[in-house]
Amino acid sequence: MDNTIQIDVRDLPCPEPVVKAKQALLGVNEYALKLHTYEIIGNTPSSKENLSRFLKAEGFEFDIGFGRDGQFMIVLKGKAEKEAKQGKDKIIPKMMLFKSDKVGEGELGGMLANGFLKSLLHADVLPQKILFINRGVLLTTDNKEVNNDEIVEVLKELEKQGVEIYSCGSCLSYFALTERLKVGVIGNALESIQNMLTSDSLISL
Repeated sequence: MDNTIQIDVRDLPCPEPVVKAKQALLGVNEYALKLHTYEIIGNTPSSKENLSRFLKAEGFEFDIGFGRDGQFMIVLKGKAEKEAKQGKDKIIPKMMLFKSDKVGEGELGGMLANGFLKSLLHADVLPQKILFINRGVLLTTDNKEVNNDEIVEVLKELEKQGVEIYSCGSCLSYFALTERLKVGVIGNALESIQNMLTSDSLISL
């Protein structure tokens, strides 16, 4: 009987290899590793590095083998138990600031914004607040410029987990989107400044 469980992350864009591995390994402990052999198969240098860091952070012991065409296989060997954070225990006093609908420029910038926000769903900790200003409000509203259906669903899930979502009121007004907010609440300048000043740190994207 083959007790091998393979996790295939070949050709997946960042951050999908780590996200897929994290989902597949959820709840896997030392006992499960004795019953099954877990293998992760990938084919890009970045996914190998990202997966290695993720596995080390989660307490997994592993070996890496290499094949043709840049392919690699990570075989899990053991795991040190790690206490998981749940619900609002994951919230830390940090604030994320999105100043645009992109992280950087062009099509890649849109992909990065999408990827960063989706990755938050799988993070061990979450920011207390996320603020969208300027063109960032295009990520939280019904508009014709940005296809944000996936991002809105991610933000709604983050709200359920205790993250506060704010969109700049003046920015919504400027883009005529005040009545088209799809997630979170409308913020104001005073509230935004107070949130920035009272957060332990501000992460600007």
